[in-house]
Amino acid sequence: MKKDNHLLPNDLTQTGVSRRRFFGQSGSVVATFALGSLNTTTAVAAQPAPTDAATLNQFLKLSRFLTGHQNLDTTLGERLWTAFTQQSAGFSSQMEVLQNLIGQHKLPDVEALDTLIKGQPLHDVMMAVIRGWYLGVTDDSHHAKVYAYQNALMYQVPRDGMVIPTYAHNGPDYWTSEPPPVDRLLTF
Repeated sequence: MKKDNHLLPNDLTQTGVSRRRFFGQSGSVVATFALGSLNTTTAVAAQPAPTDAATLNQFLKLSRFLTGHQNLDTTLGERLWTAFTQQSAGFSSQMEVLQNLIGQHKLPDVEALDTLIKGQPLHDVMMAVIRGWYLGVTDDSHHAKVYAYQNALMYQVPRDGMVIPTYAHNGPDYWTSEPPPVDRLLTF
C-alpha cells in the first residue's frame, strides 16, 4: 500500500501550527474590517434620501432669485441643497424664511434683499447660497468639497470669451473637439 504524504492535524510541525494560527488570526482581522465596513455602509445608507421634487424646486426658485440666473443646473442644485442641509440642520427653515421675506416685501431683486437683511444671520445664509452657485463649494475651508467646477456660475458669464482654467489648456472636454489640421503646425 502506498503511503499518503498528507499530514494530519496531529502530525503538524511547530512551523505548521504557527502558520495556521497566523492565518486564523489574519482571517479574524479581515472579518473585523469587513464587519466594520458593513457598519460604515449602513451609516452612509442612513444619510438623507434624495431631495423630493417640491423641495428642490423651491430651492431652485430661491437660487434663481439670489443669483439672477434662470437656467440653473438641477443636478448641481440637488447637490448644493444636500450639502447645505448636511452642514446645518436649520438650513431648510432658513430658506423658508428667506422665501417668505421676498414674498412679503415683494422684493424685485437680490440687492433689495441684501439691503433688507444686512447684518442679520440670514444674510450669511443668502451669501452662502450665492457662493455655492458661483464657486461650486459650500464652505471656504482648506479641504472644501467641490460640487461644481465647469458648471460653476463664475465660469458661465465669460464662457464665450474665456477658457475655464484647467490643466487641459483647451478647457474641459478638449478632447471632444477636432484637432487642428496637420498643415497648420506651430512655429517657434
